[in-house]
Amino acid sequence: MQAQQIMTRKFLATTETETMGMALERMHEHRLHMLPVLAEDGTVLGVVTMFSILMRIVPNYIVTGDLESVSYAPDLGLMRRHYGELIEAPITSVTDPEPLLVKPDESLLSVAAALLAHGRHEHALVVDEQHVLLGVISAGDILANLNPPPAEAAGA
Repeated sequence: MQAQQIMTRKFLATTETETMGMALERMHEHRLHMLPVLAEDGTVLGVVTMFSILMRIVPNYIVTGDLESVSYAPDLGLMRRHYGELIEAPITSVTDPEPLLVKPDESLLSVAAALLAHGRHEHALVVDEQHVLLGVISAGDILANLNPPPAEAAGA
């Protein structure tokens, strides 16, 4: 089975001209954890993920363990302030410029291995030779396609 056979062709994306607030609103509305970021010509510039957003609003000294106890760190007020600043920023300020890109004719096994090796996202973007986005494959899409058809499962 190839990537093009299971990729989701109906996907939401954002463009480089939008703000983080616009993208976050779309992500919340549609319960998405990732949005591809596209140039005006449809080529992939990167992805924005909930993880990349969280990385921007949680102070680095908390993440790196520079504090002996996080209980002494500023409360959610600091995160809210960072969040408020972030939603006004251009989408490209939070874009991960190295998403996992795969070709339409790649095998399902190859895509699964690439997802594991890439390690940062659970989505692969299926692109053509010019890096125009054709579809999206999630780890869940791969797992869903491993289930045998009902006739096979019943031993027919």
